[in-house]
Parts: sequence; C-alpha cells; structure tokens
Amino acid sequence: MLKRILPATFQLRKGVVASSSINSRKISTFLDSEKRRLVIDTELNSVKEEFPWVWLRDNCQCSSCYEPLAQSRIVNLSEFDQKVKPVKCQVTGGQVEVEWEDKHHSVYDYSWLLERSFRPEQREKFSESVCAKTVLWPANFQENYPTADFNSIMTDDSALLSWLEDLDKHGFVLVRNVPIKQGPVHELQARSGFRRLTHYGEDYVVKIKADPSNLAYTHHRIFFHTDSPFYEHMPGVAYLHCIEQHQGEGGETMLADGFKAAAILKETHPEKYRLLSSESAYFKDIGDDYIKFNSIAQHPPLVHNARGELVKINWNHFTRDSYFDVDIDQVEEFYTAMRCYDDILNDAANHIKLKMEPGDMVTTKNLRVLHGRSELKGGVSGRHLHCGYVDWDEIRSTLRVIREKLKENN
Repeated sequence: MLKRILPATFQLRKGVVASSSINSRKISTFLDSEKRRLVIDTELNSVKEEFPWVWLRDNCQCSSCYEPLAQSRIVNLSEFDQKVKPVKCQVTGGQVEVEWEDKHHSVYDYSWLLERSFRPEQREKFSESVCAKTVLWPANFQENYPTADFNSIMTDDSALLSWLEDLDKHGFVLVRNVPIKQGPVHELQARSGFRRLTHYGEDYVVKIKADPSNLAYTHHRIFFHTDSPFYEHMPGVAYLHCIEQHQGEGGETMLADGFKAAAILKETHPEKYRLLSSESAYFKDIGDDYIKFNSIAQHPPLVHNARGELVKINWNHFTRDSYFDVDIDQVEEFYTAMRCYDDILNDAANHIKLKMEPGDMVTTKNLRVLHGRSELKGGVSGRHLHCGYVDWDEIRSTLRVIREKLKENN
C-alpha cells in the first residue's frame, strides 16, 4: 500500500516539505500520515530518522510546554489530544519546525532530535551512557582486580571518575592508602554521593560483640550475600574500611560476581535460572541497633529490567525468612535451584579472596557483587571495620556530573 501524504494545500508535494543545509548536509522532512510520523532525510545518509507525532507533541520545547531550567514538562498528557496532527513541517537552519492542526507551533533542534533517534543503535548508545555495560570477572580477576588511591579520589576528579567507572563496570574496586581511623568512609561517601541511612544508622562498625544484632558481629564464617535485601530498595554500594585486621587465621574478605554466576547458571541450568527469576523469597531483619527494627521485603533472587537484563541479585541466606510464598509443588525445585547457584558462587574459580590490610577499603556494587568473610579462628578478634552505604542512583548521578564537568574544563 502506498503511503498517503498530507494534502498539497499544506505545501506537501511528494512528501517533501522543505529542505535546508545543516553542516553541509542537505536535509528534508515530510509527514507520513500512515505511520503518523515525521520523517527526516539527508542526502548523505540512507537511513531516515522517524519520530512519532505523539512523541513530538509530548516533547514540544516551547515555553508553554517546557521549563528549560527545571528541564521539565509543563503540559500533562491529558492536556493535549494524543491524536492531534501536524499540518506543516519545515527545516530552517538547524531547526525543524512543526505546525499543528490546533495552531500550536513547535521547534526542535536538529541535533536534539538526532540524539533521541528511535533507531536501535542510538537507543543502545543512550542506554550505555546511563549505565556501563557489565564486564564479567575473568578467570584471572584475583590478580587483576581494579584498585584506586584514596587521596587521588579525594583531590582529582579524573581519579574519582575512574574509580566510579570501574565500580560500574566490574562491581568491585579496592581503594588503598585510606587513613587508618574512623571517618574516611564518610569522606568517600560525600565525594561520591551521600550517606544511605539504614536501621543500623548512617554507618556501622563491624567488631565482635557480646550481644550481636547481626551475624557480622560474631566470629562465624559469613557466606556470600548481598546486603539488606529486606528493603524494597537495597543499598547500592557498600564501603568496608579496614582499621584493624584479625591477627590469626581467617578474616579474609570473599567476593563473587553474582552476574557471572548467574550467567553460568543460565547456560548450564536454564530452568533453575528461570525459577530464581520468577519465584520470590521473603527476606527479614528484626532487632535493635540504631533503632528497633522489623524489616521485611519479598523479591526474586534474580531481578531483571524491562529489557530482560539482569540488574540485581537478592541473596542472603541469613535473612531469608521461613515464610515462603511458593507453590508447595515447587518448594524442592526452588531449593535445588538456590543450591545450584550457591555452589557456583562457592566454586573457587568464581570468587576471589583478599585479607585486607589496615588502610584498605573494599567498595562493592551491592546490587551485583556478593561478599562474605572467612571464620575468625580463635573466636576472639580485634578485627575492626568501619562501613557505610551510598545508593546506586547517587553514584550514577555523580558519574554524569563529573563527566560533564571534565568535558567543560577540557
């Protein structure tokens, strides 16, 4: 079927409304009434850019529709007819102008439109600018994990950006040369975002306690886990600063790439992967620390976004509740799937160990990297960690702010 072009009374002859030269490229634009799209064509590019009419009207940049300082719409979807039609479009200099049948006038920068192209490659490019592509840990990660220098991060924006980008890509960076005292965790939190408050406070100290409200305050081995899945919104980054290390055997920090383990599970046991992605467990934490608390949330162990990409691991056997909202016929299958994933994590080929020295700080993306600790042999220890959290949204915000700042300064 031939596409019906709007009537010539609106100056649309053979679909071409107007043409202009932008950066030595001659462009033309027309209205495709069958698809309800504005089409932009250039003589140097065989790919046509297409923009749905409803999207164009929703994103009108005029002062009646948009507040530029707040970068916010003024007009709601309910305040314009989503079937409204443009009646004329033209290219003027570096801008595309659209006249609508309700007499509204919209102007869009050509470069602004191209950045928001609906072509898959451009959408993927923007997606990667929001969050870096995950780099799964290679077999030699134990010898090649990323490190950063505390003083450089605190004084140099390029070093700050490098640390956060490595954290985004790999999920773990060991920060070295941290002052051996309580306080640097707060400084690094402020440098990268701001503190995330939990029911353990705005930070917490890991030492053996006579009245432990958490297994971390004991000498026992701590198995691989992500922190705080008993929250609907779990902390994004964990900061674990070693002030004093256990002098005897044990006390090694253990780290595993939860995304890599999930990829192995998906390849070798796809049905178990599906089960851990579709069925949920309850996680709870009840006690008295910064405040009295009774937190509970329900999540699948493996969480995916709308694109089907794995984005979060909820994994914590210590806080997994005994209440289980799973069909009784699937309980054993769910346990088998959990055991299979846990075995992958505990395989020596899939995790690393390091015994932090005083002045080391482990920084992990808590949504992806699981951590644990070997048993503090002897039961008595002076091991002392100062710890805190920052939400991952704040890390991503800081990444974009620093990138723009460095770009402006160059």
